[in-house]
Amino acid sequence: MKPSSILLVVIAAGGVLGGLFMWETAGPSPLCGGCYRYNAPGCLVTPCPGRESLNIETSQVNSPTNMTLSVRNMGSVGITLTSYVVKDSLDNQYANMNWTTPFMNPNQLVAINIIIDGSAFTFQSKNTYNIALTTARNNIFTFTLTA
Repeated sequence: MKPSSILLVVIAAGGVLGGLFMWETAGPSPLCGGCYRYNAPGCLVTPCPGRESLNIETSQVNSPTNMTLSVRNMGSVGITLTSYVVKDSLDNQYANMNWTTPFMNPNQLVAINIIIDGSAFTFQSKNTYNIALTTARNNIFTFTLTA
């Protein structure tokens, strides 16, 4: 084998290994079980960043302009909600973009009130609503609820 061919093989192998190393350290990490996104066990890179996840366990209409949601933080990091958008089945919507909830620790269940002004629509039992909750990290969680 010629020395120039050996040099080309070494350069190509170095490029592939360098790219793989860069991909592994910058994430998402296929060799580390997706550690950068999901805190996979056995990952050599620590600490892995947390993940936000919300679940609405119950909802209750209190009045035509007020609905209470029981929201559980299912993620591995604390969450604060900063805004919500509510849509009815006819796509009428109400948005509150200046809203703050108490800090929710992982696995904590919190009752939050969704209040609308009643001009676009009102909450009515047995109707369906789409509710989008936005976190302080700008993650949006959308739920479909029947009141």
